[in-house]
Amino acid sequence: MIDDIRRIAARTTDRFTRRFWGPTFRCPVCHFLIAAVDADGNALLVCPVCGVVIEIESVYGHIVPVVHDVEVFRPQPKARLHPLATHLPIGLFPFALLGAAVLSVASLVGGLGVALGARAPVLADATLVLLVLAVAGAVPTLASGLWDWNRRYRRRPYRQITFKIAGSIVFLVVGAAAIVLQASGAVFSGATGLLQLGSPLGAFAAVLYLGALAGGMLIVAVLGHVGGTLVFGR
Repeated sequence: MIDDIRRIAARTTDRFTRRFWGPTFRCPVCHFLIAAVDADGNALLVCPVCGVVIEIESVYGHIVPVVHDVEVFRPQPKARLHPLATHLPIGLFPFALLGAAVLSVASLVGGLGVALGARAPVLADATLVLLVLAVAGAVPTLASGLWDWNRRYRRRPYRQITFKIAGSIVFLVVGAAAIVLQASGAVFSGATGLLQLGSPLGAFAAVLYLGALAGGMLIVAVLGHVGGTLVFGR
């Protein structure tokens, strides 16, 4: 069962990298997966993980990486703020999604809604607080990531890093939309704490809200995976 899940995840990752990275190869030193488009006009690039200088050669249509040198003067801060800051949105956003999911199920299953009773509005408020903290935490995460990109990676347009920057901006927009929808009172009733499915506007707001949360969770998962490869090399 676990092996099947791993194979499915590996196939999904391969499709993802082919779709967004284009042709790729692995660094001969650290085996980090690198997009060929990251090379400059001289077919040279620096591995973002181990710092070796690689020249890309094409042999019978296949990419052959050749190591030439090592970037000696790469900044190596003792405490990289960006990997630390990512734990706030990655850690809190799933709990916000979990709270919204429980309230959504309770809204559809009458017995569960009755069981929650007066705790439903409290859970709705807690979900909003977690959502605000997660999205607010994404701001210093993005800022520290840009600083890391500028100082450590010398603003080189690595495909993984530009993808993470774009994904972080999308997450902020999606997360802010979810916050506005919930804070406006259009999604959960202030009295019952459940979804306001009795009106078309309430149902539409609920669909937008849950869609924004699901999209945000997908972005968090993908960015966490891509960021992990930059830290651990795989």
